[in-house]
Amino acid sequence: MSTTAGTRLSRIPRAGRACFLIALVNAAIWGVLVPPFQVPDEVTHFAYAQYLAETGRPPPVSSQGSPYSRQEQVALDKLFVSSVIGSPGQRGILTAADDRALRAALAEHPSAIAHGGASPTTNQPPLYYALAAIPYWLSPSHDILARLAVMRLLSAVMAAGTVLAVFMFLREVFPRTPWAWTVAALAVAFQPTFDFIAAGVQGDNLLYLASAVTLVMLLRAFRRGLTPRRAAAIGAATAVGLLAKLTFIALLPGIGLAVALLAWRALPESRRHSAQMLAITVAVAGVPVAVYALLNVAVWHRGSPFAGGLATATTNKIAGGGAVSLRETLDYTWELYLPRLPFMHHTFFHGQYPLWGTWLDGLIGHFGWLDYTFPAWVYTAGRWLLFAFAGLALVSLYRLRARLRGVLPIVVCFAVMTLGVLGAVGYTGVRYQLSTGFGFAQARYLLPLLPFYGAFIVLVALGVGRRWAPALGGALVVLAMTHGLFAETLTVSRYYG
Repeated sequence: MSTTAGTRLSRIPRAGRACFLIALVNAAIWGVLVPPFQVPDEVTHFAYAQYLAETGRPPPVSSQGSPYSRQEQVALDKLFVSSVIGSPGQRGILTAADDRALRAALAEHPSAIAHGGASPTTNQPPLYYALAAIPYWLSPSHDILARLAVMRLLSAVMAAGTVLAVFMFLREVFPRTPWAWTVAALAVAFQPTFDFIAAGVQGDNLLYLASAVTLVMLLRAFRRGLTPRRAAAIGAATAVGLLAKLTFIALLPGIGLAVALLAWRALPESRRHSAQMLAITVAVAGVPVAVYALLNVAVWHRGSPFAGGLATATTNKIAGGGAVSLRETLDYTWELYLPRLPFMHHTFFHGQYPLWGTWLDGLIGHFGWLDYTFPAWVYTAGRWLLFAFAGLALVSLYRLRARLRGVLPIVVCFAVMTLGVLGAVGYTGVRYQLSTGFGFAQARYLLPLLPFYGAFIVLVALGVGRRWAPALGGALVVLAMTHGLFAETLTVSRYYG
């Protein structure tokens, strides 16, 4: 078994392994820089993982009371987390006296077992939290901050795995352009929005990894044929994604279309073979999800097969009564990505254009709980760079148009996945905004599509011609590293300056 694993590892190019290690170290550094519980939603993700680790089961989805253990609540209070979130002028613990007060409160050993109150995270599947329970118990100290630090390393490993998956994805897209694989992977490894999420105990990290691996396996099967092993790999990656976060459901239409395409391509060889490949994919993906649904109902008694998550995600009702109409959903989703058209009846973003303020600026970097940012000139420069990069990418696509025709079917499948993610953000966002009055969309919701981000970087480099493309690719990596370092410096200033 170990020999087989070693053989498969040796098949990964040395550059890919180097990208994995670089990404791992970089994400671990981010995990040290960002103070405890300052990654978005880390407080509830840690609470879920701690509850599962301490009780052996996921938390209930409708229980009253606090979702936090007494231990976590003490840590949150003594770290002044609620005061720091949303207040860039607040730093948290900076004095020796504050640190002593924190240590003294935790030394009283408050309970690590919560009552299992519901939170926005409790209706998510438990796979990420089950994995996070492993470093929770392997931590050399039972101190909550030590455990949090070790659990953050798991997220760093997942981020590094995502970077490696991007490397392998570009290896399939540009098999004769080895420098492109490294350029794309490193551009992702130093992407600061991605790194900020990788710094914390956050279920999105497993979602990003599962999404990237699924894209790799689909593309590999398209290029090399659908074998039993590849069919099982696609199913396994899909199962991991579905058990990581409900957001992965948005990718299912595109995945289903791609698997159907792969099975149809195998029909001329053998109908039986085609049916077997389809059955393997569906079974490997479906059985773990079915087991999870059965456990929710028969063992954990979480109210419904999917712990209420599907009902919450698909309801038309909003808080305070009323329902969201189809027209409101379509208007909101359009305006979230494109300029509002004159015939649209609703204006959701007064004086704002989310394509810039939410998506581009968010990818450049909105950090913490969206409470600190780069100076304004960085976003202005980023917009002009995007125009230049988009122009170069279009030049590359024109030059590669003949090759694109050969892979058009899988490109269509990837486009369906992209539209699924964009549509899911719009569908959920309009309900959240109408219920709460606050915006929902964040740039991190696009990160399940990170392999496409890597492909865009390669297309930008190729836009100057093959002779100069490696040099521009190297310059883009340096730009990404500078961007990441700037973001780390900004983080240090925010929390420790």
